[in-house]
Amino acid sequence: MRKSVFGAVGLLILFAIAIYLLLPFRADEKLYRVGVLQFTKNNLSTLQGFKDGLRELGYHEGENIEFDFAGPAPAKSELGSYMHALLEEKPDLIFASPTPAAIVAKQLTQGTNIPVIFAPVNDPVAAGVVKNERAPESNITGVRLSASDGRRLQSLKDVVPTVSRVFVPYSPGDKSAAASLIMLEKAAPKVGVTLIKKPFYPETDLHADKEYVPADVDAVLLPREGLVMSRIKNFVTVCIDRKLPLSTPRFKQVEAGALTGYGFNGYEIGRQSSRMAHMVFSGAPVSSLPVETSEDYLFINLKTAKAIGVNISDTVLRQANNIVR
Repeated sequence: MRKSVFGAVGLLILFAIAIYLLLPFRADEKLYRVGVLQFTKNNLSTLQGFKDGLRELGYHEGENIEFDFAGPAPAKSELGSYMHALLEEKPDLIFASPTPAAIVAKQLTQGTNIPVIFAPVNDPVAAGVVKNERAPESNITGVRLSASDGRRLQSLKDVVPTVSRVFVPYSPGDKSAAASLIMLEKAAPKVGVTLIKKPFYPETDLHADKEYVPADVDAVLLPREGLVMSRIKNFVTVCIDRKLPLSTPRFKQVEAGALTGYGFNGYEIGRQSSRMAHMVFSGAPVSSLPVETSEDYLFINLKTAKAIGVNISDTVLRQANNIVR
Protein backbone atom coordinates (compact mmCIF):
# COMPACT_ATOMS: atom_id res chain seq x y z
CA MET A 1 0.00 0.00 0.00
CA ARG A 2 2.80 2.37 0.94
CA LYS A 3 4.61 1.66 -2.29
CA SER A 4 1.52 2.52 -4.32
CA VAL A 5 1.03 5.76 -2.37
CA PHE A 6 4.65 6.76 -2.79
CA GLY A 7 4.45 5.85 -6.45
CA ALA A 8 1.40 8.04 -6.96
CA VAL A 9 3.07 10.94 -5.15
CA GLY A 10 6.17 10.53 -7.27
CA LEU A 11 4.13 10.61 -10.44
CA LEU A 12 2.38 13.78 -9.29
CA ILE A 13 5.73 15.44 -8.57
CA LEU A 14 7.07 14.46 -11.98
CA PHE A 15 3.88 15.71 -13.62
CA ALA A 16 4.14 19.05 -11.78
CA ILE A 17 7.78 19.45 -12.86
CA ALA A 18 6.87 18.70 -16.47
CA ILE A 19 4.08 21.24 -16.45
CA TYR A 20 6.40 23.88 -14.93
CA LEU A 21 9.05 23.29 -17.57
CA LEU A 22 6.46 23.68 -20.32
CA LEU A 23 5.22 27.03 -19.01
CA PRO A 24 6.38 30.24 -20.78
CA PHE A 25 9.48 31.85 -19.30
CA ARG A 26 8.98 33.98 -16.23
CA ALA A 27 11.77 35.88 -14.53
CA ASP A 28 12.44 34.35 -11.13
CA GLU A 29 11.26 35.89 -7.89
CA LYS A 30 14.47 37.87 -7.41
CA LEU A 31 14.05 41.65 -7.47
CA TYR A 32 16.57 43.04 -9.95
CA ARG A 33 17.87 46.59 -9.55
CA VAL A 34 19.03 48.32 -12.72
CA GLY A 35 20.95 51.58 -12.49
CA VAL A 36 20.48 53.81 -15.54
CA LEU A 37 23.24 56.23 -16.54
CA GLN A 38 22.42 58.50 -19.47
CA PHE A 39 23.92 61.60 -21.04
CA THR A 40 21.44 64.14 -22.53
CA LYS A 41 17.78 63.50 -23.35
CA ASN A 42 18.57 62.06 -26.78
CA ASN A 43 18.50 58.51 -25.50
CA LEU A 44 15.23 58.43 -23.55
CA SER A 45 13.63 56.41 -26.36
CA THR A 46 16.51 53.92 -26.04
CA LEU A 47 15.73 53.50 -22.35
CA GLN A 48 12.03 52.99 -23.17
CA GLY A 49 12.92 50.28 -25.67
CA PHE A 50 15.14 48.64 -23.03
CA LYS A 51 12.30 48.65 -20.49
CA ASP A 52 9.71 47.41 -23.00
CA GLY A 53 12.00 44.61 -24.14
CA LEU A 54 12.60 43.46 -20.58
CA ARG A 55 8.87 43.55 -19.84
CA GLU A 56 8.23 41.24 -22.79
CA LEU A 57 10.88 38.92 -21.37
CA GLY A 58 9.07 38.67 -18.04
CA TYR A 59 10.53 41.55 -16.02
CA HIS A 60 7.78 43.81 -14.67
CA GLU A 61 8.65 47.12 -13.07
CA GLY A 62 7.55 47.26 -9.45
CA GLU A 63 7.30 43.45 -9.25
CA ASN A 64 10.61 41.82 -10.09
CA ILE A 65 12.65 44.73 -11.47
CA GLU A 66 13.31 48.32 -10.44
CA PHE A 67 15.10 51.09 -12.32
CA ASP A 68 17.16 53.70 -10.51
CA PHE A 69 17.16 56.73 -12.82
CA ALA A 70 17.55 60.34 -11.76
CA GLY A 71 17.21 61.60 -15.32
CA PRO A 72 19.89 62.23 -17.95
CA ALA A 73 23.06 63.97 -16.82
CA PRO A 74 23.02 67.45 -18.42
CA ALA A 75 26.81 67.59 -18.76
CA LYS A 76 29.65 65.10 -19.10
CA SER A 77 31.25 66.51 -15.96
CA GLU A 78 28.23 65.35 -13.94
CA LEU A 79 28.21 61.73 -15.13
CA GLY A 80 30.60 60.70 -12.35
CA SER A 81 28.37 61.97 -9.55
CA TYR A 82 25.31 60.36 -11.16
CA MET A 83 27.21 57.06 -11.36
CA HIS A 84 28.34 57.19 -7.74
CA ALA A 85 24.72 57.69 -6.67
CA LEU A 86 23.69 54.62 -8.68
CA LEU A 87 26.41 52.48 -7.13
CA GLU A 88 25.17 53.36 -3.64
CA GLU A 89 21.94 51.52 -4.53
CA LYS A 90 23.92 48.29 -5.12
CA PRO A 91 22.56 47.58 -8.63
CA ASP A 92 22.51 44.15 -10.24
CA LEU A 93 23.26 45.79 -13.60
CA ILE A 94 24.09 49.21 -15.07
CA PHE A 95 22.47 50.35 -18.32
CA ALA A 96 24.68 53.08 -19.85
CA SER A 97 23.77 55.25 -22.84
CA PRO A 98 25.48 56.55 -24.99
CA THR A 99 29.33 56.64 -25.32
CA PRO A 100 30.21 59.19 -22.57
CA ALA A 101 28.01 57.31 -20.08
CA ALA A 102 29.52 53.96 -21.09
CA ILE A 103 33.05 55.30 -20.56
CA VAL A 104 32.21 56.53 -17.04
CA ALA A 105 30.33 53.32 -16.17
CA LYS A 106 33.34 51.25 -17.23
CA GLN A 107 35.76 53.38 -15.22
CA LEU A 108 33.72 53.39 -12.01
CA THR A 109 32.82 49.68 -12.04
CA GLN A 110 36.35 48.42 -12.62
CA GLY A 111 37.28 45.85 -10.02
CA THR A 112 33.64 45.05 -9.27
CA ASN A 113 31.40 42.27 -10.52
CA ILE A 114 28.62 44.70 -11.56
CA PRO A 115 27.70 44.01 -15.20
CA VAL A 116 27.30 46.96 -17.57
CA ILE A 117 25.23 46.94 -20.78
CA PHE A 118 25.81 49.93 -23.07
CA ALA A 119 23.45 51.05 -25.82
CA PRO A 120 24.62 52.49 -28.05
CA VAL A 121 28.32 53.28 -28.39
CA ASN A 122 29.62 54.55 -31.71
CA ASP A 123 32.96 52.68 -31.69
CA PRO A 124 33.54 50.86 -28.37
CA VAL A 125 37.15 49.91 -29.16
CA ALA A 126 38.19 53.42 -30.22
CA ALA A 127 36.39 54.85 -27.18
CA GLY A 128 38.27 52.49 -24.86
CA VAL A 129 35.07 50.83 -23.62
CA VAL A 130 36.19 47.32 -24.68
CA LYS A 131 39.37 45.92 -26.18
CA ASN A 132 37.80 42.99 -28.00
CA GLU A 133 34.24 43.18 -29.33
CA ARG A 134 33.99 39.43 -29.89
CA ALA A 135 35.03 38.57 -26.34
CA PRO A 136 34.57 41.62 -24.11
CA GLU A 137 36.84 41.55 -21.11
CA SER A 138 35.77 42.34 -17.60
CA ASN A 139 32.18 43.39 -16.92
CA ILE A 140 30.95 45.40 -19.92
CA THR A 141 29.31 44.67 -23.28
CA GLY A 142 26.41 46.07 -25.30
CA VAL A 143 25.27 47.38 -28.68
CA ARG A 144 27.47 49.39 -30.99
CA LEU A 145 26.48 51.46 -33.99
CA SER A 146 27.48 50.20 -37.39
CA ALA A 147 30.20 52.08 -39.23
CA SER A 148 27.65 53.81 -41.46
CA ASP A 149 28.35 57.56 -41.35
CA GLY A 150 30.00 57.32 -44.76
CA ARG A 151 26.86 55.61 -46.05
CA ARG A 152 24.79 58.40 -44.49
CA LEU A 153 26.80 61.00 -46.37
CA GLN A 154 26.07 59.10 -49.58
CA SER A 155 22.36 58.91 -48.69
CA LEU A 156 22.29 62.69 -48.20
CA LYS A 157 23.71 63.05 -51.71
CA ASP A 158 21.14 60.56 -53.03
CA VAL A 159 18.26 62.49 -51.45
CA VAL A 160 19.59 65.88 -52.63
CA PRO A 161 21.97 65.35 -55.58
CA THR A 162 22.93 69.05 -55.75
CA VAL A 163 24.67 68.94 -52.36
CA SER A 164 28.39 69.66 -52.60
CA ARG A 165 29.47 71.53 -49.43
CA VAL A 166 28.39 69.85 -46.19
CA PHE A 167 28.70 71.55 -42.81
CA VAL A 168 29.61 69.25 -39.88
CA PRO A 169 29.51 70.66 -36.32
CA TYR A 170 31.34 68.51 -33.77
CA SER A 171 32.34 68.45 -30.09
CA PRO A 172 36.15 68.62 -29.69
CA GLY A 173 37.48 65.75 -27.59
CA ASP A 174 34.32 63.66 -27.94
CA LYS A 175 35.40 60.14 -28.96
CA SER A 176 32.11 59.39 -30.66
CA ALA A 177 32.36 62.58 -32.72
CA ALA A 178 35.94 61.69 -33.63
CA ALA A 179 34.84 58.27 -34.90
CA SER A 180 32.13 59.88 -37.03
CA LEU A 181 34.56 62.41 -38.51
CA ILE A 182 36.99 59.67 -39.52
CA MET A 183 34.23 57.85 -41.43
CA LEU A 184 32.97 61.07 -43.03
CA GLU A 185 36.42 62.23 -44.12
CA LYS A 186 37.10 58.86 -45.73
CA ALA A 187 33.78 58.89 -47.60
CA ALA A 188 33.67 62.55 -48.71
CA PRO A 189 35.97 62.25 -51.79
CA LYS A 190 34.11 59.15 -52.98
CA VAL A 191 30.74 60.83 -52.56
CA GLY A 192 31.96 64.02 -54.24
CA VAL A 193 31.37 66.50 -51.42
CA THR A 194 33.53 68.85 -49.38
CA LEU A 195 33.23 68.81 -45.58
CA ILE A 196 33.23 72.10 -43.68
CA LYS A 197 33.93 71.22 -40.02
CA LYS A 198 33.52 73.50 -37.04
CA PRO A 199 33.77 72.93 -33.26
CA PHE A 200 30.55 73.02 -31.24
CA TYR A 201 30.59 73.75 -27.51
CA PRO A 202 27.98 73.57 -24.72
CA GLU A 203 27.76 77.37 -24.78
CA THR A 204 27.28 77.58 -28.58
CA ASP A 205 24.02 79.44 -29.25
CA LEU A 206 22.67 78.99 -32.77
CA HIS A 207 20.07 81.71 -32.31
CA ALA A 208 22.54 84.33 -31.07
CA ASP A 209 25.36 83.36 -33.42
CA LYS A 210 23.73 83.79 -36.82
CA GLU A 211 27.04 83.09 -38.56
CA TYR A 212 27.81 79.80 -36.83
CA VAL A 213 26.48 77.84 -39.83
CA PRO A 214 28.56 79.22 -42.75
CA ALA A 215 26.73 81.05 -45.52
CA ASP A 216 28.39 79.05 -48.33
CA VAL A 217 27.25 75.53 -47.33
CA ASP A 218 24.32 73.73 -48.92
CA ALA A 219 23.66 71.03 -46.28
CA VAL A 220 24.24 70.27 -42.59
CA LEU A 221 25.15 66.82 -41.25
CA LEU A 222 25.18 66.04 -37.52
CA PRO A 223 27.76 63.48 -36.35
CA ARG A 224 26.79 60.69 -33.98
CA GLU A 225 27.47 62.37 -30.65
CA GLY A 226 25.36 63.55 -27.74
CA LEU A 227 25.96 67.29 -27.45
CA VAL A 228 25.38 68.25 -31.08
CA MET A 229 22.36 65.97 -31.44
CA SER A 230 20.86 67.37 -28.23
CA ARG A 231 20.43 70.70 -30.09
CA ILE A 232 18.35 69.12 -32.86
CA LYS A 233 15.48 71.61 -32.47
CA ASN A 234 17.85 74.54 -32.97
CA PHE A 235 19.46 72.94 -36.02
CA VAL A 236 16.05 72.14 -37.51
CA THR A 237 14.96 75.78 -37.08
CA VAL A 238 18.14 77.14 -38.70
CA CYS A 239 18.04 74.68 -41.59
CA ILE A 240 14.37 75.25 -42.41
CA ASP A 241 14.84 79.04 -42.24
CA ARG A 242 17.78 78.81 -44.63
CA LYS A 243 16.28 75.98 -46.69
CA LEU A 244 19.21 73.67 -46.00
CA PRO A 245 18.94 69.86 -46.00
CA LEU A 246 19.73 68.49 -42.53
CA SER A 247 21.00 64.93 -42.03
CA THR A 248 20.96 63.10 -38.68
CA PRO A 249 21.70 59.53 -37.58
CA ARG A 250 18.45 59.15 -35.58
CA PHE A 251 14.90 58.54 -36.77
CA LYS A 252 13.45 60.52 -33.83
CA GLN A 253 15.30 63.57 -35.12
CA VAL A 254 13.92 63.13 -38.61
CA GLU A 255 10.49 63.04 -36.97
CA ALA A 256 11.51 66.30 -35.25
CA GLY A 257 12.11 68.02 -38.60
CA ALA A 258 15.47 66.96 -40.07
CA LEU A 259 15.13 66.25 -43.79
CA THR A 260 16.82 62.88 -43.81
CA GLY A 261 18.92 60.40 -41.94
CA TYR A 262 20.58 57.06 -42.29
CA GLY A 263 21.27 55.28 -39.07
CA PHE A 264 19.75 53.83 -35.98
CA ASN A 265 16.41 53.70 -34.26
CA GLY A 266 17.12 54.29 -30.57
CA TYR A 267 14.02 52.44 -29.39
CA GLU A 268 15.00 49.30 -31.32
CA ILE A 269 18.54 49.48 -29.93
CA GLY A 270 17.03 49.53 -26.44
CA ARG A 271 15.02 46.40 -27.19
CA GLN A 272 18.11 44.72 -28.62
CA SER A 273 20.12 45.47 -25.48
CA SER A 274 17.31 44.18 -23.23
CA ARG A 275 17.95 40.67 -24.53
CA MET A 276 21.57 40.98 -23.46
CA ALA A 277 20.51 42.09 -19.97
CA HIS A 278 18.17 39.09 -19.77
CA MET A 279 21.05 36.75 -20.59
CA VAL A 280 23.13 38.34 -17.82
CA PHE A 281 20.26 37.94 -15.36
CA SER A 282 19.99 34.32 -16.45
CA GLY A 283 23.60 33.67 -15.45
CA ALA A 284 25.60 34.29 -18.63
CA PRO A 285 29.03 35.86 -17.96
CA VAL A 286 29.36 39.29 -19.58
CA SER A 287 32.55 38.12 -21.31
CA SER A 288 30.49 35.45 -23.12
CA LEU A 289 28.30 38.10 -24.80
CA PRO A 290 29.94 39.66 -27.88
CA VAL A 291 29.22 43.30 -28.63
CA GLU A 292 26.26 43.42 -31.03
CA THR A 293 25.76 45.81 -33.95
CA SER A 294 22.60 47.83 -34.50
CA GLU A 295 20.56 47.86 -37.70
CA ASP A 296 20.61 50.92 -39.98
CA TYR A 297 17.68 52.48 -41.85
CA LEU A 298 17.01 55.33 -44.29
CA PHE A 299 14.65 58.05 -43.00
CA ILE A 300 13.00 60.89 -44.94
CA ASN A 301 10.72 63.73 -43.82
CA LEU A 302 8.49 64.84 -46.71
CA LYS A 303 7.02 67.74 -44.70
CA THR A 304 10.50 69.20 -44.36
CA ALA A 305 11.27 68.48 -48.01
CA LYS A 306 8.27 70.60 -48.98
CA ALA A 307 9.22 73.36 -46.53
CA ILE A 308 12.73 73.76 -47.95
CA GLY A 309 11.78 73.17 -51.59
CA VAL A 310 13.43 69.78 -52.15
CA ASN A 311 11.95 67.23 -54.55
CA ILE A 312 12.92 63.65 -53.73
CA SER A 313 12.83 61.03 -56.47
CA ASP A 314 10.51 58.04 -56.23
CA THR A 315 13.55 55.76 -56.55
CA VAL A 316 15.02 57.16 -53.31
CA LEU A 317 11.66 57.16 -51.54
CA ARG A 318 11.26 53.45 -52.25
CA GLN A 319 14.53 52.81 -50.43
CA ALA A 320 13.39 54.56 -47.24
CA ASN A 321 12.40 52.45 -44.24
CA ASN A 322 10.54 55.31 -42.56
CA ILE A 323 8.86 58.29 -44.25
CA VAL A 324 7.36 61.18 -42.25
CA ARG A 325 4.47 62.65 -44.24
